[in-house]
Formats: sequence, structure tokens, C-alpha cells
Amino acid sequence: MEHFRSPFLETDLSSAKAFVNRTFFDDMLVRARAHAFYSHPFLTRARTDVPRDAASAILTSFYKVVAPFTGLLCSLGGRAPDLRCRFALMDNIYEEMGCGELEAAHPSLYLKMLASIGVNAEAAERAPLLTSVRRINEHLEEVVLRRSFATACAVLASAEAAIPPSFPVLASMARDAFPLVDMAFFDRHGPRDDGHSDDAAMLFAMSADSTDFTEIEAEVLRDLDARTELFDEWMALVATSTAARFGSQRPRPPSMRPVARSSAPPPA
Repeated sequence: MEHFRSPFLETDLSSAKAFVNRTFFDDMLVRARAHAFYSHPFLTRARTDVPRDAASAILTSFYKVVAPFTGLLCSLGGRAPDLRCRFALMDNIYEEMGCGELEAAHPSLYLKMLASIGVNAEAAERAPLLTSVRRINEHLEEVVLRRSFATACAVLASAEAAIPPSFPVLASMARDAFPLVDMAFFDRHGPRDDGHSDDAAMLFAMSADSTDFTEIEAEVLRDLDARTELFDEWMALVATSTAARFGSQRPRPPSMRPVARSSAPPPA
């Protein structure tokens, strides 16, 4: 926990139930690392030359993932099984909401980043919702509202664990395409999200039931499946933009090439 004192005692965290739950959770995250998400070619492709229009489209589309996340955390807080779990979750919500400063709330920081690359808030809201983004959000909402508190904690912890390998790629792409980009949002993520994942893992250890382990791992993999599809859609945006950028430089077929005209007079 980053801001509040943990409500759990060492005896709580070292109980037999917590040990079983935490062991399963840690092993599950290791297995999740073998998912295609973590080796997706987008993680390499985006570190090279991404056309500016593709970078703008990618960054704008991700706003639709960032914007609802604080609401999902607040909904999860309402489903916490006891006051201690709710208190521990509040530490994460407090950080996501800007630690008391609305302009520092993570969605606000993301909109500032978009504004610095020429995408205002209205344009970000109007931007089309990618199919994969809809899947990510609908699945998170389903998990938070209809699955157990522990299942939701596991999925959110996995989602936070997916940030450190992917956000540096997005940050590098943003800097390369837009040298004057406002990086405050990306500066707030990274190691901090490892801490958020640890907090969610702690809540999982305090609330999970071993009879739910199979369902929990399946939901984590569903989330990673949707995030992998997001990488697929971003790769398609890059490919389309690159093709458009270089298409005009490709040699035209002979039938489309202009006929060379001589300035010499025709033969008598």
C-alpha cells in the first residue's frame, strides 16, 4: 500500500488460507506470462518508426480503457466483503483519483497527454470504440459486478501487471511521434502499477476461496485474450498507416506510367 497503513496484521497475511491463496495467485501470474500478450509483435513494432497518425489513433483509442477504470474500482469497493478489504482498496482508488487533486486523476492526466498531441477531450470522447476495447471493458464490468470479489481482484491485478511491459512501449512511441508530448500520465505508471498489482494480490489472499481457482484463472486469461486482440488492432492501424504513407512512392504499373514525349519534330 502506497498511502494508507495496511489494515491487515502479519498474522492475517501468514495464515494458512492466505498462504494457499497467495501461492496459487503467484503461480497463476507465472503461467500467465506465457500468454501471447507478453510476446506480441506490437511490443517490438511500436518501438520502431510508427507513423504519427497511427500513434495518435492508438493513443486516442486507449483513452477508452483508461477512462472507465476508476469507476470500476469504485464499484469493486462497494462489493468488498468487509471494511478492511474496502480500506485497502481505497489506497488504490486514492492514487487513481489523483490523491485529492482532480487534475491529477489518471483520466485527467491522460486527457492532458492527448491534448498535447492535438486531440482534445471532445475528440477523445467521440473516437470510435475498438472491438477489443469493448471486450476489455465489458469483461471487466462483468467480473467486477457479477463475479466474486476475489475474482475481480485477480483480474485487476493481472491487468495492472500487464502495464509495466506495455506502457513503456506506448510512452516511447508517443515521444518519437510527438516530441512535445506531455508525459505526466506515463510518468505516474510503471513501478507504481507493480505495487497496485501487489495490493490486489494481497486482497485476493485475504478473500479467495480455493474452490474458485479454476474460474479465476479462466477470467484472467479472458482479460489477456482481449488485450492481445487490442494489440492486433493496433498492429493493423500501424500497417494501414504505413501502407498509405509509402503507397505513393511505389512504382506504378506500366499502364499507369506517363508516356514520355519527345520535343524533337516528327520525321518527315
